[in-house]
Amino acid sequence: MDYRLELLNESQFENLVNRVCQDILGIGMISFSAGKDGGRDGKFTGTASKYPSGIDSWKGKFIIQAKHTANPIASCSDSDFKKTIGIEIEKVKTLKIEGDIDCYMIFTNRKYSGIEGERLVRKINDETGLENVVIVGKETLNDLYINPNKQIIREFQLDLHHIPFDFSEEEIKDIILEFHSEFPKIKSSLETEVNRIQFDFDRIKIEEKNKKNELGKDYYENEILNHSLQDFEKIESFLGDPRNEEYKEQYFDTASELRNLIQVKRANFATFEEIFIFIFKQISDGNKIKGKRHIFTLLHYMYYECLIGVK
Repeated sequence: MDYRLELLNESQFENLVNRVCQDILGIGMISFSAGKDGGRDGKFTGTASKYPSGIDSWKGKFIIQAKHTANPIASCSDSDFKKTIGIEIEKVKTLKIEGDIDCYMIFTNRKYSGIEGERLVRKINDETGLENVVIVGKETLNDLYINPNKQIIREFQLDLHHIPFDFSEEEIKDIILEFHSEFPKIKSSLETEVNRIQFDFDRIKIEEKNKKNELGKDYYENEILNHSLQDFEKIESFLGDPRNEEYKEQYFDTASELRNLIQVKRANFATFEEIFIFIFKQISDGNKIKGKRHIFTLLHYMYYECLIGVK
């Protein structure tokens, strides 16, 4: 089960991490209250009960940190996370000089990218002199530490925040192809001709974007956050795969034209959600496309990534 940890707030995520550490390190895990704690969210002293295994466990003075993000497609390779690691390294150096750390564990709900993630671990190793360092991404959190522990799931009500169905690559392909092939009908319906434009990917605060585009709060929370957000990472991964370059090109072609059409005909719609519904009907009516519900998902992703709508 892929739990939507981005929907937790920072305090909840920190408590979740400390609870996981009680399980894999021991009951002696100590949590710190919010505030300036010298770079520590929790600590443990002794021999870990089962980390990295029950046979060859780490031991000594552990410092545990929780790094949460509300971005569902965030990765450990993102520049902001690398910057955070650089700041934390300086704190760890101080802790090591003072003899307060032997093992350093960072838990995050970001996607752990193998190459960049390992590079960051080596960077911490090299710059702090610590041998026992780990960055635990959301895949490991979900698969190894949350899914097997029903008590943690109940305690943090994580069963309310999980992805209930699969959004397959085939469905993404089908929807992108359908968007691309059906665009002339959308174009005709909106009665405009457009030219392809280039995009920049500067993000603005989503609240500001919603206000500018007159997207209702209820629609954003109920439809985008509660239903579509869970699949954004899958679309991001699909578009980032070199094997899907053809579909990626068609996706950006379509998003480019849609943005121009929406800009030209925006005054014909009262709210932005009416645009989503209009385009959905144009794509889905009379077609036997699989996973029609995901047409909204793709539209919401375009909006969230600032490919359509006013920035």
